[in-house]
Amino acid sequence: MRVLVAGGTKFVGRHLVELLLADGHEVTLFNRGLTNPGLFPEAARIAGDRADPPAALGARDWDWVFDVSGQTPDDVRRLGGRVAARTGRYVFVSTASVYRDRAGNPGIDEDGELWPVTPESLAEGSPSAYGARKTASEAAVRSLAVETGMAWAVVRPVLVYGPWDATDRCHYWLHRVRAGAVVAPEPPAGFRHTVYVKDLARILAGAARARGAAGRVYNAASTRHHTLEDWIETGAAVCGARPVVRRVSWDALRQAGVAGLGNVGVHPGADWTVSSERIQRELGFISTPFAQTVAECYASMTGPVREAIPLEALERLLS
Repeated sequence: MRVLVAGGTKFVGRHLVELLLADGHEVTLFNRGLTNPGLFPEAARIAGDRADPPAALGARDWDWVFDVSGQTPDDVRRLGGRVAARTGRYVFVSTASVYRDRAGNPGIDEDGELWPVTPESLAEGSPSAYGARKTASEAAVRSLAVETGMAWAVVRPVLVYGPWDATDRCHYWLHRVRAGAVVAPEPPAGFRHTVYVKDLARILAGAARARGAAGRVYNAASTRHHTLEDWIETGAAVCGARPVVRRVSWDALRQAGVAGLGNVGVHPGADWTVSSERIQRELGFISTPFAQTVAECYASMTGPVREAIPLEALERLLS
């Protein structure tokens, strides 16, 4: 297939391009050339900014276009407007943060209520802003399809983890396990639903490839929700470590200057989940075994990992 990937050299896009190339597709990257410009020399490149996409994007046919980096409706309209007339399928990477009622809500399916697109929900600093922007972006994909006849699919991942994740949200826990001492918030504290980045790449490719995926929306999540305890125990087995684990209150963490901690939520219901039934049924998705994903994450940790808790505060909390 002739494939265009917007982005493609950072995290999710990097894994997606790696998969597409391994499967023998003809891949072209569209980006500014600022992040890891030496990656994928076998891929073609169109340099540019999606704020003003170059005309070259619309000068050829694309079987699949993957919009990994779109954040706003304008992002979608600018890029999609360039390629829609000559695109077989436009796959937009959205987010599970589009769902409005998440706290304490297990197994949200693709028909769950979305954030409304209002000035209040979109306001800078609002906890709904990211989800509402993506809701509006999804609407822009559908609108563009109506105007042009473009086929599309939308994928809504939960929090993504894996090699090359610059946030260290999940790597942090493996780092602490390896170091031999873990400070974790006491219940209620929920570990958010995750998807392994290589699994997400497979889901995106499936949403482009499957004939019945046109006009469909898919949650992208592991088929089993893994808790913080799962991460600590599996990490210990992978690292060959026996860490000391100390549970402390959020009050104690705040007093130590910790506002957030990896992928852990402070409120009850933070461990909300989404349903993966549709990707299993329609795309044939099966999660990579969790222990394998943890081992691959651990093997990728070749550089420093940011300390979510300052070491001096960590020592006090452990004492």
